[in-house]
Amino acid sequence: MNKKFGKVFAFIYAAVIIVATVLFTIRDANRNLNKEIVIEAGSEIKIEDFFKDCPDDARFLSDISVIDTNIPAVYKLTVFYDEVFEKDVILKIEDHTKPKGIALPKNQYASRRWPDASECVGYLYDLSGIAKIEYVNGVPDYEYTGDYTVPVAVTDWYDNTTVIDVPFHVIDDHNAPVFYGIHDINIDNSADAVIDYYNGVTWKDDYDENPMVKVDDSKVRIGEVGKYTVTYIAVDAAGNICRQNATVNIKVPDVYDGYYGAGGAWDSVYHNEAYEYAMALVEELRGDSDIETAYNIFVWVHSHIFYETATEEQTFESAVYQAFTKHSADCYGYYATSKMLLDCAGIPNMMVLRYPVTYNGHFWNLVNLDGEWYHCDSTMFMNHPSLYFMQTDAQIMDTRHSFNGSMLPVRAGGTPEYTY
Repeated sequence: MNKKFGKVFAFIYAAVIIVATVLFTIRDANRNLNKEIVIEAGSEIKIEDFFKDCPDDARFLSDISVIDTNIPAVYKLTVFYDEVFEKDVILKIEDHTKPKGIALPKNQYASRRWPDASECVGYLYDLSGIAKIEYVNGVPDYEYTGDYTVPVAVTDWYDNTTVIDVPFHVIDDHNAPVFYGIHDINIDNSADAVIDYYNGVTWKDDYDENPMVKVDDSKVRIGEVGKYTVTYIAVDAAGNICRQNATVNIKVPDVYDGYYGAGGAWDSVYHNEAYEYAMALVEELRGDSDIETAYNIFVWVHSHIFYETATEEQTFESAVYQAFTKHSADCYGYYATSKMLLDCAGIPNMMVLRYPVTYNGHFWNLVNLDGEWYHCDSTMFMNHPSLYFMQTDAQIMDTRHSFNGSMLPVRAGGTPEYTY
């Protein structure tokens, strides 16, 4: 009996030892496991992070390749370790990194609207994205000229905030630009008269080197005798406006030396011969449509006339006569020859004068083709040997073709707004 009891006791004892060993092993394995970890967004997922002392055989049973660690989120994963254990763990990806960016220094007129805070910082970067950008102390309200530092707060979607100090140079400007040399203008009542509103006129502002300047000549009726008021308008960057009026006096021309004054009036000396030559040439150049005819005209002028600066004042007809007989002209002669041929062909056209007007002004044609107005320039330029034909505003806009769109009809691809 005692012998049997001893064997039973020994078996039970051994079983208890085995169970205890297993329990202790499980307990130790659980204690070694980190059931929940947090990593910074953008970091690598490592099996070692889930253990205090990582077993050699530890590995993920879950597919972690599908996890984008740049995006904060929570994942349930399964790990295997110590040859037998499979355990579920929690991975939390969080963003605790502040956004990065730089200040964009600003020049600010005290009287103008202050820029949005987002316009004051740039090159922003954050994994979770930018949630808001705002002035730390509200929209600035500095009234006096000076240099100031304005703090701007950049916050991401996890409430991480970076404060960027933005330099502001504030200008307290209440003085409008000033015009010099505005004067009354006298012209003849020619339908082709061109008014140079900026001849002898200058302007200056105490802060803005290039204030916007335009002339409101909407009341002027070219070709109709009368006195008309035009308004010169200058607006600086601070919003200060200067307006000054002048009078345009359109009158019947005085006859002298066999021709009427310049600016598109007719010249009796060259009138008949120039138009006779033009009428005959148009018949040679006429195509099956206005577009084809106009193209032939501009190609002929462009290729048959070489550029030569005029040494004396020319009238419309004298410039064309020189082009036909001497095959030379400056830009006004190129324009005038093209216009006379277009007029003889019955194709609507008008002059475009380079704006702002300078000592080396430029002329070209605006031509109505297929119901739209297009820029056409037959002038032969040394650095631009090809022909400008049926050009939209965007196509012809370069340093020699700036113009005042408010003085012209709406162009193809353009607007009636002031443009230069």
